[in-house]
Amino acid sequence: MSSATTITTWGFVGGMRARLSASRGYTIHGRGTMPLMQIDPQTIGSDAMYKLMIGCVVPRPIAWVSSVDASGVPNLAPFSYFMAITHDPPTIAFSASPRAGAGGGRAKKDTLRNVEATREFVVNMVDDALAEQMNVTSGDYAPDIDEFAQANLAATPSVKVKAPRVAAAPINMECRLVQIIPVGNLPSNLVIGQVVHLHVRDDVYDPASGRLDMHRLRPVGRLAGHLYTHVHEIFEMKRPSVDYKG
Repeated sequence: MSSATTITTWGFVGGMRARLSASRGYTIHGRGTMPLMQIDPQTIGSDAMYKLMIGCVVPRPIAWVSSVDASGVPNLAPFSYFMAITHDPPTIAFSASPRAGAGGGRAKKDTLRNVEATREFVVNMVDDALAEQMNVTSGDYAPDIDEFAQANLAATPSVKVKAPRVAAAPINMECRLVQIIPVGNLPSNLVIGQVVHLHVRDDVYDPASGRLDMHRLRPVGRLAGHLYTHVHEIFEMKRPSVDYKG
């Protein structure tokens, strides 16, 4: 791979004027010469950077988070800034960005307020069969609206936390709050939780190997804009390690 020339111009990204650079003469894996756009995050504005970020980090798993407020009203909402942190103890995290508030300001999402109040939540897995109902729960509803009812979903009690779980989900992870970390200018809030109990549908779990059957699980991933992806085309590559435990 070799580069020849870089051309710097001014253009518009997401409606914002920004300095753009394109490297010419860059050969990638035998596909010929392809231009590479160089973008400075400091010059394009937060809206344009948001579109780039959700398009670059793909596909993303979806944390379909159920919680309950101090008075017992349940809430259910999807978050695609979601990851596993460690398995010992099992710890996961999702990021909750602020919602639009009154007067054009910013306000905490119901999920974040509920987790702050109760220090508990459940992450429910979204599969093909639940994708449409998950999308319904992504709406910006008032705090007193029950998204389970809004999406015609059955809720069922959890074992170790107060928040209900999605009965039809193939996996539910009951969590207790470890820490909330504000990140960025808005800020967004990174919610870290320890998994204290799991519910896994029988047909997707193999007790002999301890693994989940991805072909039966059929999880849904988040892309950008209004786009999602199915996980149907699965392939295997052996890791160059004889001690790999996954």
